[in-house]
Amino acid sequence: MVSARVLTVMIGWLVLGSLAWAAALPEPQGPPLLIVGGRISQFNGDGVVRFDRAMLDSLPQHAMTTTTPWTEGRQRFEGPLLADLLAAVGSQGQELLLRALNDYFAVVDLEEVAGYPLLLAMRVNGSTLSVRDKGPIWLLYPMSEFPELDTPYHRADMVWQLARIEVR
Repeated sequence: MVSARVLTVMIGWLVLGSLAWAAALPEPQGPPLLIVGGRISQFNGDGVVRFDRAMLDSLPQHAMTTTTPWTEGRQRFEGPLLADLLAAVGSQGQELLLRALNDYFAVVDLEEVAGYPLLLAMRVNGSTLSVRDKGPIWLLYPMSEFPELDTPYHRADMVWQLARIEVR
């Protein structure tokens, strides 16, 4: 069992780490790949956060091996979790409006997908996702690990060529 003192120190590290990231949202140095706005508390300009590739790569990175209706067999995808991105921008909403480069959009109810590790895939099998291959960012649900997510409703939420997120 963890003592109260150890637990307090651990919580303090988490809070300080979060505050350090939140207090220092840098300006993108490269072309922005993703713009996040809406009900957020952190910004790096004009009421939004613009993320370039380096900023997205600085978030904790995760891997997911899964099948999708649009790929053959199991593929290994890598990138930050949506939850980590939302924490970095100080998300204060209950749903997301996801918009692709071609203006396709989907609305994701955050309560409905709470607890699932939704991935902002930026790489597949070690290669950077290009616009031609559903990149540079593709929101993926872990359908192989959680078969209940493999529905037409959730497939429609898996926006590729993701360019904007509005927190509502």
